[in-house]
Amino acid sequence: MRKLRTRAGLGALIVLGAATLAVVVPTGAASAHDDVVSSNPAADSSIDSDPGVVTLDFSEALYTSGQNPDGFAAQVIDSEGLHYESGCVAVDGAQLTAPVALGDAGAYVVVWRVASNDGHPTSGQFEFDYEPASLDGAHDGLTDAPVCGQAWAGEPDGAPTPTAAPAAPTPAATSTETTDSGGTTVQQTFTATETAAAVGGELQNPAAGLPVPVIVLLGVVGLGAIVAIVLIAVRRSRSGGYGEQ
Repeated sequence: MRKLRTRAGLGALIVLGAATLAVVVPTGAASAHDDVVSSNPAADSSIDSDPGVVTLDFSEALYTSGQNPDGFAAQVIDSEGLHYESGCVAVDGAQLTAPVALGDAGAYVVVWRVASNDGHPTSGQFEFDYEPASLDGAHDGLTDAPVCGQAWAGEPDGAPTPTAAPAAPTPAATSTETTDSGGTTVQQTFTATETAAAVGGELQNPAAGLPVPVIVLLGVVGLGAIVAIVLIAVRRSRSGGYGEQ
């Protein structure tokens, strides 16, 4: 049974995560920046199922355009420092979403970083508890923060493995032959079927699969038989032919 995670050690992780994100956040521009007004999972909540996606709603539209903008991040870390986020984020107006695949039960911290509506970066974090009824299907976290598009706790790309399509049958070749039989024209149609794969060399040439010594032995035996027949024929011809003493 997997060991249950507790909040022990999360305080240090929060401080470490905040310090890491603060490297790109100017201290003089933090006071008037956008902040999280709601989230799923909610801050300090307890959930019993993996949400699959972490959602953060901010007070104003974020300063970005398109998917997975540079400088944006949403990390999901357990009490042992393992990462369960995919490394990808999507921004739509004031909402940020990030795929997640949780592991064992216990406490998790979400550490986020965005660009506010005024263009300045800001960051923050909150905690939640994960208490599933069963640990079946729990994912294994990564020691390092994953990069978007590469392997992470969940499926690397989420796409199913393509299945090869069955080969189409090869159409049969047909030919028509016309013959004249006793003044009557007869038309025959021949159909040639084609095998799905080329016939191996051992079927096309039976001797090709025999060892060389065996082939040599067969040749010697055959040559000896021919010589014996010739000698018998010569002796009989010298003695006056068959039937004479």
